[in-house]
Amino acid sequence: MTRIQLFKAGVADIAVVTPSRWKDLNGTPVGNFYLVLEPDPSKPRLTIQHIILNTMREPFNIPEVRQALAWAVPYDTILTSVFGGLYTRLYTIVPKGMMGYTEYGIVKYEYNRTKAQEIINKLKAERGFDPSKYTITIYYNIGNTARAQIAALVQNEWARLGFNVIVQALSWPEYLDKMDHFNFDVGLLGWIPDYLDPDNYLMPFVWGGAEFTDLKYWENVAPGDVGKYLSKVERYVDTPNYIVVIGPQGTGATYSGPTNKPLLVVGYVLDEEETKKNWENPIAQVTIGSPGWKDVPVSALCKLSQRVLDPKVREAIINAAVIVFNNEAPMIMMGQALTGREYGSWVLNMYYPLTKFARYDLVYEDPNAPVADTGVQGIKNDPKTMVIATIGWPDTFDAAKSYESFGWEIFDQIYSKPITYYYENIEPEPELAVAWAFNKAGDELYLVIRGGVVAYDPWNKKTYPIDATDVLFTLWRAVRVNLPGGPQWMIDSFIDVNASQVLSESEFEQILSQGLVAVYHGASKEVKSMKELLGVFNYTGTTAGVVKLKLKFPYTPILHILTTGVASVISMEYALGDKYQAAITDSNNGKNPSAWAKYVIEGEEDETYKKLKDYPISTGPYYVADYKEDAYIILKINPYYWNATLWEQLYGYKPKP
Repeated sequence: MTRIQLFKAGVADIAVVTPSRWKDLNGTPVGNFYLVLEPDPSKPRLTIQHIILNTMREPFNIPEVRQALAWAVPYDTILTSVFGGLYTRLYTIVPKGMMGYTEYGIVKYEYNRTKAQEIINKLKAERGFDPSKYTITIYYNIGNTARAQIAALVQNEWARLGFNVIVQALSWPEYLDKMDHFNFDVGLLGWIPDYLDPDNYLMPFVWGGAEFTDLKYWENVAPGDVGKYLSKVERYVDTPNYIVVIGPQGTGATYSGPTNKPLLVVGYVLDEEETKKNWENPIAQVTIGSPGWKDVPVSALCKLSQRVLDPKVREAIINAAVIVFNNEAPMIMMGQALTGREYGSWVLNMYYPLTKFARYDLVYEDPNAPVADTGVQGIKNDPKTMVIATIGWPDTFDAAKSYESFGWEIFDQIYSKPITYYYENIEPEPELAVAWAFNKAGDELYLVIRGGVVAYDPWNKKTYPIDATDVLFTLWRAVRVNLPGGPQWMIDSFIDVNASQVLSESEFEQILSQGLVAVYHGASKEVKSMKELLGVFNYTGTTAGVVKLKLKFPYTPILHILTTGVASVISMEYALGDKYQAAITDSNNGKNPSAWAKYVIEGEEDETYKKLKDYPISTGPYYVADYKEDAYIILKINPYYWNATLWEQLYGYKPKP
């Protein structure tokens, strides 16, 4: 049976259905219930679609030209006819629902060819600009029907402004090569973030490749005192809560901008040598953002936003970068995806996290839900069974390797992470880390690990206690095995795993006494004792050690990375088997994790990979009970799940080991 047939027969509770079929299937009766397949305009996703302009080429180096082109895009036609109503209008690089999103001070570019022509005519009159001298090539990838349609629409509109416009489709490798090396005029692309933080939009797109030897900020600066911190004012940006003033560090600047809000002064020292290297042989999203927009003060905002702990200040810095990027239009934003609801109406409490997947133990069914044979091991789909008809197959069950959505959906069911999100909220919440704090420099993150957690090995019916060593080993191992195509960069780019270590609670108390900064629920607070730190997170239970993560540079978004699939916590003892005790001894109980390199090798011949890719364990609400490749995966409730009391509260259910 097809997925649609399974869905219509009540065999599947949730099914992946091509959006083009939604309208026809939405409301289809299934017994006393019906199918739900529709976009939810109230719940935008984080996927965005955009047009990238190569600002290192003429005429895209002229802001007014970029703005004119932005006014000459038929957005409504694209959203309605091309994207079928599954996208909503977006004006900024940081999408709605993400910290730093704002509509304050932005230009809401809509289709207005008259306005676009007025800008071009003004350029002609004042600067002698002649659009007919420019041939613009719009690139897209072969086989992408939506982008082909968008390219044709944009070609028609921009040609009416006087430009020569051609469209060219390329194979995916050719297309990426052109985009990566700035061998293009205009490209059509989309973006799905790897983790829930605006940095995953600012650095790939807004950052101008500038590097800095120093970045500082000062709050509530009097207008007459700006010259005490900056040698000149390069930009000032009016944001919702601050006027953000940016320039090189020094003295002598004169500020003459708005004074109706507190001034947040951002000062930088440009690293000219490293910046020059980035600009000499630019690579998109590696040495500079995708449009090649070399704005130094905005680059300073992007870099500074990575390390600011105070949420209010950080948001203002991000707002400023977003507003300038919107006004100057190095990219033309088309749309932001909407949540698509796909389930039978008998499925209750279904929710859609922005960067994770619904945990199916938090979703339940109407007691009168349809009952149908699944055709798998005699299992019936009844109100106590959830059946999901989907596409694809996990690359592997090893979270150090899998870097695709199916694998991460499974990991959200069978593993716990150090940090998580509750339902559709975007604030980091405790999972295996019950509390966390940064040092004042922002380059060390301390995770206090939950006590009483065990990992369940369903293949051998064994459990393993989980402590801080397992958490550090999980992150260290992802970097060490360095599996091809894996997500290990999310750890290795920001954490020096070999300089990280495990601490006892008493050792951590000594560090705490000097003062650390807890960041939770949009606020930061200095704490000087374990009691005070745990109090910030309202935790009163036992603990199992502390992980000290040494960051390669201050990076506030690291909290969000620790919610992702690559941070799925495994048991070190299960992974290493009879080598476990020796590895613990050699590393001095996690004080020297580099000693583990003796027991874990790089690549797919590593023994831990060979075990975990086929035989995952569980630290989450479910475990993999059985599977048949490309056919089915059976997950069962983990009777040893550390948070099983939640099920008693929700359903009156208590699992029996």
